[in-house]
Amino acid sequence: MPSRTTILNLLKIVVGLGLLYFLYSRLENPAALWQQTLAADRWMLLLALLSHALAVALSASKWWLLLRAQQIPVPLPRLLAFQWMGIFFDNFFPAQVGGDVMRGYNLARDTHRTADAAASVLIDRFTGLTAFMVAAAFSSTTILLTGGLPVPASSEELAFLRFVDLRLIAIGSSLVALALLTALALLLSRRTKVLVERILTRLPLGNRALPVWQKLAAAINAYRHAYPAMLVAGLVSLLIVVVTSVTIWLLANALAPGSINFVQVLVINPIIAFLAVIPLSPGGLGVRQVAFAALFVTVGAGAELGFLVGLLQQVITYLVSLPGLILWVRGQSQK
Repeated sequence: MPSRTTILNLLKIVVGLGLLYFLYSRLENPAALWQQTLAADRWMLLLALLSHALAVALSASKWWLLLRAQQIPVPLPRLLAFQWMGIFFDNFFPAQVGGDVMRGYNLARDTHRTADAAASVLIDRFTGLTAFMVAAAFSSTTILLTGGLPVPASSEELAFLRFVDLRLIAIGSSLVALALLTALALLLSRRTKVLVERILTRLPLGNRALPVWQKLAAAINAYRHAYPAMLVAGLVSLLIVVVTSVTIWLLANALAPGSINFVQVLVINPIIAFLAVIPLSPGGLGVRQVAFAALFVTVGAGAELGFLVGLLQQVITYLVSLPGLILWVRGQSQK
């Protein structure tokens, strides 16, 4: 009999494929999508692939800056390898042995500093998500203040994907960004460290977890006074938002020139990135395409184009992550 984990992993694959089929079967003219793909600007598609790879490299560079601030000497090429392996695991493993887990594991094994490795990945993740949500809040608010609510491509699309609204995105992303900033401040607070220690001492098995928490909290608190590194990490995070948004803009305009502007993409991209954290399906398959379709309708670009851009971005993400497989296999053979 299959284990519970196997059943859960298979269910995630079914969910992804089911969402993909559900959306495809309800588009107004799905047969025309393949002709549109064949007619796409190949140079822009290639640039989209390269810009996505650049975003991965920038992510590794930001991680390197955070580690350098804590005097953890890891060569940038080494971190690039860890980053690419993490991207591969994020996209191809239904169990969602997440990229963050793989990055932390590889760094801890390499440096023998488990708490510092976990802290660096955690701070890296928080600064990244915060930058994406700030970008979504700023861009959606800008559209509302300057151009008002976009008109959907058709009333049918509005009825089908009406669960997304630009005003909701502006308010929601602002609240999420504020929550992430608050959570980051709490993580860096010494009061949080003391409070968690008190809670653990009162729990039945808390004494076993207490030493682990103390090491992790000490590693996190080391970033309290690393102001230059945190500032630069935030700026690099914003640059990653821009570069990944360029990828989406290139894909959309390769398929339909002039269909969407960059500010609209800055609304879409952070929401997609945020949803990608939720392990509903392998690599966000299905979930990503539904989100793209809904968000493209929200900014007035059309569900068909959103679906196709989401599908192409999925393919590009898979292609870019493949070097991670090679690096992982090479690492396994050297053990």
